Amino acid sequence: MAWSSRGYQHRPELRRAEAEELPQMFVEELEALGGHGVRVGSLEEAREYVLSLAREVGAKLVIRWDEPYLEELGADEPLKEAGVGVSVWGEGEDAREQAARADIGLSTAEYAVAETGSLVVCSGVGAGRSVTLLPPTYVAVVPAGRVVSGVADVIRAYAGRGELPSGLCFHTGPSRSADIEQSLAIGVHGPGDVHVVLVG
Repeated sequence: MAWSSRGYQHRPELRRAEAEELPQMFVEELEALGGHGVRVGSLEEAREYVLSLAREVGAKLVIRWDEPYLEELGADEPLKEAGVGVSVWGEGEDAREQAARADIGLSTAEYAVAETGSLVVCSGVGAGRSVTLLPPTYVAVVPAGRVVSGVADVIRAYAGRGELPSGLCFHTGPSRSADIEQSLAIGVHGPGDVHVVLVG
């Protein structure tokens, strides 16, 4: 059984969930928030998803983290062959400007939280926050084994490490903002189009 705590009393289905059920629960929660979630069997399928999405949104520029898992994804050359520019965070002096111009931001995540449909994103060297915040479309490619039941699991995992990364954010679906009249706007303070590809 997946690890549980008193924190799941309001979500008993999470307490009972088998680890194999968590990715689907994450996808359902993310989609309830207006995001897009999919589980694929391999990095090759994940790469095809990214390429298809780039075509769908008419992307001219993709910016991604400088991260080994995204190197394994191998999307750079196929994107370039399709006429889409690829910028890797940290390789140029104008990384933030590139992120602001990019149509798609591509990263991975430390964890995905089934309880809330959230991603746990750690920024640092080669992994700028701007990649996950500035482009209108954001894609995270995440191993399915990183899906945990709830926020308590994330806290427990970091407590076990004995230290926290310098920049840790919980990203939960597309950006939502409301004015004083409670008129909801999507994508004002972050990506309005969020995709999570779980691999494995």
